[in-house]
Amino acid sequence: MIKLLQPSLALHSCDVPGYKYRMKETWAMPKGASASDVVYWILYAHDHTDYGLHNVVINCHGGDGKLYVGGDSPTINISNVGIFSQLRKKSIGTIWLVACNVAKTGTGKYFCEQLAMNSGCTVVAANVTQHVNAAFYFRCCPKYCLDNYEGTTYSWDSGGKRSQISQDGAGVLGVAA
Repeated sequence: MIKLLQPSLALHSCDVPGYKYRMKETWAMPKGASASDVVYWILYAHDHTDYGLHNVVINCHGGDGKLYVGGDSPTINISNVGIFSQLRKKSIGTIWLVACNVAKTGTGKYFCEQLAMNSGCTVVAANVTQHVNAAFYFRCCPKYCLDNYEGTTYSWDSGGKRSQISQDGAGVLGVAA
């Protein structure tokens, strides 16, 4: 389990299955949500907190270098990741991509690098299909927490430098900034 400092924001896709993460701010995105909508909601949450956001959790379906936050078609990909540059001058720590296969190949890793560089945030993503962790679910999805990632988990700093932070879900534990 990964406990996130608050205030944080969780954005859930309209069609993501299972439990929903609960942060200080938690919103469901409507069907058809766009990359612009995601940036707007992050900025709105940031501007309505006293200290900025420590974390943004984007919980949605994914693919190699793609996020499906609004339903069936890729909402955020390499062609529109530049819109996240609006976050660059804000106090936002880490963007956690809870989505399948986002960092699967070089294409996905490049997408995450560009998201980190454009947003000025650390970005965390994994390379395989993500599953609902039954133990986390049966604990009633503890507030301010994420379950561990499956597969290899990477982080990219705001300069785009990649680090491997876990292998097979081990190592991304405790309190995260």
